[in-house]
Amino acid sequence: MRKPSSHSEFELIHRFFASPNLSFPREGIELGIGDDAALVDVPSNKHLAMSMDVLISDIHFPAEADPSLIANRALAVNLSDLAAMGAEPYCFTLGLVLPQNDEAWLADFSGGLEHLAKKYNCPLVGGDTSRGPLSISIQVQGLVDRDRAARRSGAKEGDRIYVSGTLGDGAIALLALGLDSHLGSEFSLTVNEPNAACLQFFEDAYFKPQPQIEFASNAAKLFSSCIDISDGLQGDLQHILDESEVAGNIRLGDIPYSKSAMCCVNPENRLLAALFGGDDYELCFTVAEKDCVELESIADQLGIRVTCVGGITAGEGIEYLDADGSPVGLNPQAFQHFSAQA
Repeated sequence: MRKPSSHSEFELIHRFFASPNLSFPREGIELGIGDDAALVDVPSNKHLAMSMDVLISDIHFPAEADPSLIANRALAVNLSDLAAMGAEPYCFTLGLVLPQNDEAWLADFSGGLEHLAKKYNCPLVGGDTSRGPLSISIQVQGLVDRDRAARRSGAKEGDRIYVSGTLGDGAIALLALGLDSHLGSEFSLTVNEPNAACLQFFEDAYFKPQPQIEFASNAAKLFSSCIDISDGLQGDLQHILDESEVAGNIRLGDIPYSKSAMCCVNPENRLLAALFGGDDYELCFTVAEKDCVELESIADQLGIRVTCVGGITAGEGIEYLDADGSPVGLNPQAFQHFSAQA
C-alpha cells in the first residue's frame, strides 16, 4: 500500500465513506453515517434479509489488486446472497481493517463501492475501521415480501434444477490471473497465455461478478428453492438437497460454459471448475415443472441465460448423468475454506 496518512479514523470515514456518492439518501433510511447506529424503517409487509461475508487479503482477493476492483468484488458477492433470497438491496455496512491509513487506496476503494451502491439504490449506512492485516467485512440488508423469500428448503420431487449464467469462470479466472487455486496442480489452462479478450473476461468474472438481483426480483415467485453458487455447483446444490430432504441429478452435458472457458480449458477441468471451483455467484434454483415456461420467458425478457441442468428426485445426494442418462461416478470435493488453507 502507499504512503500512510496522519488523519484520524473519523476524518477518514467522513472523507471517503460519508460522501454523497456512497452514503446517499434513500426512503426508509432515517439515519445513516454519523451517529452510534443507523436507523432504518422496515415496512410492515416486508422481512429484513441480512447477510455478511468476511474477505481476507491473499485468501479471498489478492492484496495488491486495484482497490476499486477489490471493493466491487466485496460488495457484489454480498449482494448475490440477497439475490438468492429474492430480496431487494436496501443498505449496507462496512468493516475495514487496514495495515495503514493510505488515502490514495481509500479513495480508490470507496470509489469502487459506488457503482453497485448506486445501481441497486443501496447506500452505505455505517461501519468501522481498524488497523491490522487487510480484511473487509460487508453486511448487506435487503427487503423481501413476507411470503416471497426464496429459501433452500422448498425443493420437491419432480422440480427442475436450473442455473443462471455460465459456471466455472470464477475458478478459471484464478488461473488466468496467475493466482492460486485449491483445485490442484492438474487444474490448468490449455493455453500458455489467454488472449486479451479472454483475460478481460476472466478479470471481470473474478472482480466484477454480476449479482442476479433483477432476475431474482422478477422470478423468485417461481422458485421452490434457491442458493447462490459461491462454493461450486456440487456443494451448493447439496445444501438445497439437505435442507429440502430430497435428492437430485445433474446432466453433465447440460452444464453451461462461457466461450472463454471453452477456449482456455479442457473439458475435464471445465467440469472440475463448474462443480467444485466456486466464486461464480450465479444462482442455482429449483422450479416446479408447470412453472418452467414462465420462468424461461422471464429470463428471456431480461436477457438472462438460464439452463435446466437436472431434476429433483426422492432419496439423498446427487447423481451425475452422462448424455444417454447413465450414471457417472465423480469424487465430491466442494471447497471448504479451512481445509483448503491447511
